[in-house]
Formats: sequence, structure tokens, C-alpha cells
Amino acid sequence: MRLAREAHDRPLGVYPAMLRAVRACLPVYRILLTHTPGHAVLVVGAVLASQLGLLLTLWLPWKLVLMLTGAAAVPTLLPRTLSAMPQKTQVLAIGGAIVLAYVLHLAAEKFIDWLCERGARRQWQASEKTGLFNNQSKTARQAYQRLLRSAAALVFAALAMVALALLYPALLLVALLWCGLVPLALHGAIAWWPSLAHGMRTALNRLMGGFVQGGFFCALAFVVWQYWRDALPPLLVVLVALILLRQALQQVAFVVLHVSALDRQRSQVRALFLPDVRWQAPVAVRSPFDDLLEPARREQWMREVLRSQFDLPLDGIRLDVQTRTLGAGNIKALFVRPLDGEDAASHGFLFKLFDHARDAAAQQEADLLDLGAAGLPTFEWLGKTRVSGFACHVMRWNTQSRRTNAAEYAQGVSALRIQLMAFEPPPGLVERYRRSRTLLPERLAHLRFDALLEAAAHKAQADDVESLRLAWPSLVQMMQAMPLQLVLPHLSSNAVFREEDGSFRIHDWADWRLEPLGAGWPLSPHIGQDLAHALAQASAVRALPAGVTARQAELAARLHEFERRHAHENHRGAANMVAGLLRLTR
Repeated sequence: MRLAREAHDRPLGVYPAMLRAVRACLPVYRILLTHTPGHAVLVVGAVLASQLGLLLTLWLPWKLVLMLTGAAAVPTLLPRTLSAMPQKTQVLAIGGAIVLAYVLHLAAEKFIDWLCERGARRQWQASEKTGLFNNQSKTARQAYQRLLRSAAALVFAALAMVALALLYPALLLVALLWCGLVPLALHGAIAWWPSLAHGMRTALNRLMGGFVQGGFFCALAFVVWQYWRDALPPLLVVLVALILLRQALQQVAFVVLHVSALDRQRSQVRALFLPDVRWQAPVAVRSPFDDLLEPARREQWMREVLRSQFDLPLDGIRLDVQTRTLGAGNIKALFVRPLDGEDAASHGFLFKLFDHARDAAAQQEADLLDLGAAGLPTFEWLGKTRVSGFACHVMRWNTQSRRTNAAEYAQGVSALRIQLMAFEPPPGLVERYRRSRTLLPERLAHLRFDALLEAAAHKAQADDVESLRLAWPSLVQMMQAMPLQLVLPHLSSNAVFREEDGSFRIHDWADWRLEPLGAGWPLSPHIGQDLAHALAQASAVRALPAGVTARQAELAARLHEFERRHAHENHRGAANMVAGLLRLTR
């Protein structure tokens, strides 16, 4: 489902955005030329040498192919001394020149990287500033390289245009028209459809690739038209001109990409290189995901989703919306309460909107609720859809339920763990999970005991680690035979609601796992009794193998925590669990 996007701030067009980015870079260029003029000149020269080597690498193989085919004509655009040599000598010389040209290109690129690293370090020392932000050395090196490479790219593009004017003036006109008309067309498109600006920013690399390819094909079409009119220059001139044009367009695209990247880091670059500019973290840029959460906008798409996807029209009904943040801020839960109508007192809706960064979590939750919602302590699952490309899940919410406080959460989590243990995952869900993620026994098989030995606090603990190593294959085999249960590793109080009848419901099922029965249970002095009670209740709901005991479930819980500590490189904490694991194996 797609909805029209109404931007609150009209985006800048192509020309204003380019001017703003160039103006922001000019003071930095002045500082660079003041403190590291030699580096700037050498980088420009190295870029020109690199592009010259690339030009020869592209042009000379074509001439070599002509010679190998036995063409009788003397190759043009070669030194006169080489043209006077025998053809086999020419082939050998051109083959060696191709290798040398490519080596020149690679050496020049490495030299540019070395120059930029030294120049950025000298520029940072000249600024005499203290630490500003994380990864500032990497940011300074990248910004310095982008600044100088963009300047060198402009110089090369200008020289290539001059060479085109001498070799093939008509092709130069095609290149200039293309470079002028494309920005004009994009500027007009943004003025007509402002939401296109965000798409252009996110897909700028592909856009610049299309700019280069499109310009080259336009030039190629012009060459074909010239041939049709019998007005084509010599073939080798055309070939060199096309290569020059392509390289010039590539350099223009590089300038746009470099300046765009510098504009996104404008505050960081200015704080790094300008002595009178202090660092201040920029205000976060609003995204289309944020725009969907604006009050007027969200009410529009929520009504449209309920009407078109679930046949639940809310036209003319006032809505009360409360927004909560889940996960790391890129999942939004919107609790919608109708204020009018027959069911206004008790029936509401929960919309969960997932940013693109959490697409995997959205799919995982939808797969679980599509296949097994009937047996889970969850809100009534209505289904999934998409809003402006973002995943959206819709549930029915009892407005009389409420979030749990600390005491209720502790009570509710215990009851919910038993319900999750009693839920038997559908075979289709289990097969899908096995194809996607590794289960606990598979992760245990790759555990490193040498790291545990190094973390052992004393000799007795090291001996226990060795004993556990010997018993490890049987433990892994035991876990493989255990039935699976649903586990929510990050179940927080924000995701748990209490119903009027005292039962508990979960509305956030992202990042669920399937693990051996007992995994995920909190370790406590009375864990054995708790698991025995839970197994007794779970066995009344689902069929469990006769051999499953509370001792095995406790072993699964301890191994799950043991593997978690090991995976997070908390080897000392994992070593401290070895004695408890050995106790359960005896």
C-alpha cells in the first residue's frame, strides 16, 4: 500500500543543493591550500597520471587487436619511431605498454591514498583541536581525500573537454548538452514531485551511474548518426574521443558523489578543518519513516489500512493515538482507541510500523503470528501490510487492558514463560526456522574450550573445564533430542499487557527464537523446582516425550546461558558456570 507523501519542508532543488554544498566546501579548500599546498598539487598530478594510465589501458588493447588481426594500415596516434618498427616488435611494445599503463594507474592510486593520509594528519595537527567525535581520524582522512579528489576530477574533466574540442568538437557539444540537460530535468522533476528528492539522495550512486552510461550511449548514438551521414572522423579519433568522454563523465559523477558525501558530513568536516568552527552534533534529518508518524499523516494511512486491507471503515470516527517506541527506536507501536461508535469502550487497534532496518524482525514476527497466533498469549492478529514501503502489522487491542507495573511484570513473566513452554511450534514454523537460524545444539558444537581454559580462575576450575570437554558430545546429543519451545530473549515490560481477567498478553514478538525446552529460563537457586512446576503445567497442554525431566530442562537453561556468555566473549563468566553444568551431568 502506498500513500502520497506530503513533505513539511520543501526539499532543495538540484541547483540550490549543489550551490549550498560548494559554498560549504570553499572555506575548507582555502584552509587546505594554506596548510598543505604541496599535497594538494601532488594529488591533482597523481589523479591526472592515474587517469592517463587508465586511458592508455583502455585504448592500447584495441590497437593491439588490430595488429594481431593483420591489418595492413599503419597504426595512427603512435610515436613515429614505433611506427617504423616491424609489426611483431610493435605488438610486443604495445603489450608491454598496456602493462606499464595499468601499473601507472595502480601506483598513482596508492600514491594518492598515501598523500591524503599524511595530508589529513598534518591538517589535523595544524587545527590544534582536541577530540571531537568518534572515528574522527577516519572521517578526516576520507574528507581530505574527497576534497582533493573532487578538485582533481574537475581538472581532469576540464582537460578532457579541451582534448575533445581538439579531436571531435561535435562530440564535445553532445557532452555539454548532456551535462546541462540532466540537472535541469532533475531540478524540474523535484519541483513537480518534491518527494523525489529523498529517493535521489538515497540512490545517488545508481543515479550517477545512469548519468555516465546515458551520456556515453547518447554520444554513441551521435557517432552512429554521423556515420550514417558520411561525416565520421577517422575511427581511431572517434575511439579516443569516446574513451575521453566516458572518463570525463565519470569524473563529473565522482565530483557530485564526493561533494554530496561532504555535504552530509558538513558539520564534522568544518569542525575538523576550520580553526574557528566548533563541533556541534547536527539535528537528525527527518526520514519518510518519521513523516509517517506525524499526527495528520498517521491518521490518514491508519484509516486507509483498516478500510482497504481489513474492511474496517472508521470514517467519521475520532481516534486517540498513543505512540510507543520498541527496539532501538526503529519500531513504532501505535495504540489506536476509537472515541465514537458501538465498540469504542473496549475495542482498539495496534499498528506496529517497522523501519527498513528492522525488516527481518517484521518478517519473523509475521511468520510466527501467521502460523501460530491461535496458541500464543498475544493480541488478536489481524494481518500484515505495507505503508509507503514500510512493513506494518495490525492487531486488535482491548482498550481495557493496561501496561504492567514492576510487580505485575514479574508475576506475568513467570506465567508467560509457562505458556511459551506449553506452546508447540507448528511443523512449518520449525522447518522455516531451521533453514534460517542455528539451534542451540549446533552453536554448542563450535564452542572453544581453549578460551575457557585461559579464563579459568584456578587449577580446580581448569580441571572442571577439561572434564566438561570430555562430556561435551553427550551434552550436545542430549540437547538435540530435546523438544523445542518458543523463547523471547528480550521480553520487556513495554511489551506485556494485563487483561481485565488477570491474564497477560504480549504484543511484541520480534526476535523470537526456537530453543530446547527450558532454554531462556532465568537461573536461580530454585530453578529446578520452577521448571518441574512449569513442565507439569506444559505437559497438560502439549504432548512432551516421556523422558523429558526437569533436570534436562535445567541443563538446557544453563547451557543456553553458558553459550550466550561464550558468544559475548564473557569467558570468565562462562567458566564460572562449568561446575554447575558438571553437577547436572552426574
